[in-house]
Amino acid sequence: MHRFSNRPPRSQRVYQVAIGAARCKRIVFADSHHAAAVAARLQTFASERIYPGLLLERERELWVEYIEGETVRRVDDTLIASLAKLLCVLMKRAPRRVPLRETPWLANLELDLAFLARAGVLADAAGQRLAAIARERAPATVWLGYDCTDAILKNFVWAERGGLRAVDVESLGSDQLLGVGAAKASVRWLGDQRDEFLEQLKGFGSPDFDGYFDFVELCFRAFWQKSSLLERKRRFVDPGVFAPFFDAR
Repeated sequence: MHRFSNRPPRSQRVYQVAIGAARCKRIVFADSHHAAAVAARLQTFASERIYPGLLLERERELWVEYIEGETVRRVDDTLIASLAKLLCVLMKRAPRRVPLRETPWLANLELDLAFLARAGVLADAAGQRLAAIARERAPATVWLGYDCTDAILKNFVWAERGGLRAVDVESLGSDQLLGVGAAKASVRWLGDQRDEFLEQLKGFGSPDFDGYFDFVELCFRAFWQKSSLLERKRRFVDPGVFAPFFDAR
């Protein structure tokens, strides 16, 4: 009997490998193009020692270093400052300011909100109101560049050497709407420390997206709810994540 699912297949498989005293990760992607793109992004920041170092690229496989360290478990001032500094290293690497109309972000946001309404995640009135808020808060220009697209605690470790480091190689994104890392952290774990984190980013010299961060957050939350629904990660589907947008921050 065949069992069918509308959940997309996993894009990668990860294996831990020990060779003598050395440990590394072998990551198998769906195709060589995907692997090459991830490898190129890792090499862009190789000297920064933020992400695992690339040991070997072969067709659709990457071998990367295993970062020894302690999993991040506590949110405190040290973490807030360290993560803000890490993200700024990414975002300050060749950012580009472009007119919003030349990007897909607003169109994608409106599409995601309409889909969530049709799928029953949002009431029709709520979807329409959020679409209006999106247009109201959409900036004339946005910053694009490198960012961490999955800034959740389990994707970082306090390395034995080198402070805070990221371990999920696919989370290093290029041509991103800058601030997406902060937006994910905001909805998943920052809580009341959201504004403090944004101030830390500004202090480390991040591109100035603070004036339209609400728009970045709305883009991320709509995408996150849509993708969670389509991938059947129902524990994350919660229309309550949009509640802050109905009130002025």
